Amino acid sequence: METLVAAVEALGFEALGTSTDGRAIRGRRFGGAAGPALLVMGGIHGDEPASVEALIELSARIAAGRSTEFAPRPPIWLLPAVNPDGVARGRKNSARDVDLNRNFPARSFSTDHAPGYFPGAAPLSEPETRVVADLIAREPIAAVVAVHAPFACVNYDGPAAAWAQAVAAACGWPARADIGYPTPGSLGSWLGIDRGLPVLTLELPPGPLAGFRGPAAAALDESIRAAPVLNE
Repeated sequence: METLVAAVEALGFEALGTSTDGRAIRGRRFGGAAGPALLVMGGIHGDEPASVEALIELSARIAAGRSTEFAPRPPIWLLPAVNPDGVARGRKNSARDVDLNRNFPARSFSTDHAPGYFPGAAPLSEPETRVVADLIAREPIAAVVAVHAPFACVNYDGPAAAWAQAVAAACGWPARADIGYPTPGSLGSWLGIDRGLPVLTLELPPGPLAGFRGPAAAALDESIRAAPVLNE
């Protein structure tokens, strides 16, 4: 889906790094130049295009100042497509066939894996996950929203139960502390379980964004309005 990668490029966000195939991984900080920020990221799995589309639309709402009626808005780092090679191909994994959501340096990282979940040779072995880790290392990230599909729920790790319940109430999808299967080396395992940050994994329903655009926007807007960053 090269057109979706092109749509991310058209946003004009800063290039934070490059993918295995040399595509830019782009992000932008909205809000104040200092202080704790909310990291919102999508497109970690390339076969979840609705996650990228939802964040492109969120960026337009933020830029226009129309992302619900919350004030003050927390600073937001927005990365619409962490895995642009996978998005371009419409495939879950990276160009090196790594499941990027198993490549983070969580204590649970393991090279044992089921088919389709190759975690890479070592934590942060992939340029895409290093972009995320480098951003977190240099920025005061206080909470994270990772957008995925297709389970239609608000999964959470770390001290995020109340936040997840607020987002669930806004969109109508259930809050779940357990996605139902192990996720070694995942972003939630690393930042939520190991480091104690509030992390939401916003699971969109299956299919095109057009079928659930309203609930997806409500979930993302509430994830910003109710973000624990506001309480820092």
